[in-house]
Amino acid sequence: MPKKSNNLTGVTGEYFVCAELGKRGILALLTPKNNPLFDVVAVSQDAKRTVTIQVKTMSERNKQGWKLGVDICERKSNPLLYTILVNLTNDEIEYYIYEYDVLSERVEAAYTQYLTVPKRDGNPRKDIKFRWYDLKNFIEDDHARKNNWDLLGFNTL
Repeated sequence: MPKKSNNLTGVTGEYFVCAELGKRGILALLTPKNNPLFDVVAVSQDAKRTVTIQVKTMSERNKQGWKLGVDICERKSNPLLYTILVNLTNDEIEYYIYEYDVLSERVEAAYTQYLTVPKRDGNPRKDIKFRWYDLKNFIEDDHARKNNWDLLGFNTL
């Protein structure tokens, strides 16, 4: 099997999210590449609700979780901005749906914890320019977000 690029993995996740939204009667539109904050615009059929979604995808060859930019820890205070973590490591695709700031807090807490644990040689860990968010960091609320499309608020209209 040929090696997939990170870009192909990311785009694949975005298309899977759009397909899942379409199955639920929600219009999902991909944004132009390199949009810094979101990848998908989702709109109800009656246009009464619109949300923006950042998609992060973990491929089958990834063993460390979702690799996120350091900017994920900056709160946006936008209740219409979501992040969906797509897990392609299993036979069944998994989607973890978050309000952006909720995921931001979780990632920051996991990273802060990571920094408190010294490296194997006893030296302190250094700050790095990205953040990992792994299934091993999940708490009960994270698991409750799995495939929970209602969190996007389209079923409350």
